[in-house]
Amino acid sequence: MCGFCMERLAIMVADTESKGMHYVLPDGVHFFEVATVLQETKEPHMILQAIESQDPAMLEDPDLAAVVRCRVMMENADGKPSAWVGHSLVKKVLGKEVRVPEIMTAVLDAVSRGQNDFLKKVVTMQVTKPDFFGWDLWAQRVAAQHLALTEGTNAFLPYEPRMRPALMFYVGLGLGQRARNHMAASMEEVLGVPGADDAEINEYAGLLRG
Repeated sequence: MCGFCMERLAIMVADTESKGMHYVLPDGVHFFEVATVLQETKEPHMILQAIESQDPAMLEDPDLAAVVRCRVMMENADGKPSAWVGHSLVKKVLGKEVRVPEIMTAVLDAVSRGQNDFLKKVVTMQVTKPDFFGWDLWAQRVAAQHLALTEGTNAFLPYEPRMRPALMFYVGLGLGQRARNHMAASMEEVLGVPGADDAEINEYAGLLRG
């Protein structure tokens, strides 16, 4: 599964859970799907419980542990850790040394310090070939989410074509329809501009409008 495909799944999970539902893992789920769902689900421990019953060996994978570590770091960066952080399975998975990619540590440090100017550079950085687990794409989503929480749509408007359209839709998941329509209109204003991905802009602007 490529990084961009993984992100589409991540956005699907975020969209599902933004509507008050929970994303449920199918039986026989692939490792990449688990890692991607863990990036966005609101209840990571529930995913870990499902994996423990389906394929407990997966809980020993250092890459999965790195994803869980990042989720815990995200909670601490926001300063209000959720209850799931202390779950026994989370602690079990984190019972080993894991390596967190530099892009994630840099973004999470910027979130904790409120360095929004740096985060705005992150959301517009070019990503043409995502790394194996899509860490750079996830880092952009983390940066975009923080900007949305602290600055609202002002952080993203007028739409900058260097920002991937998928990120605009991701930001819109936590907003009302009026704000989503405003974002979609701003995206459509750059159609035909050099560097703008017209196909993706049309796709995600349409999703924002619903």
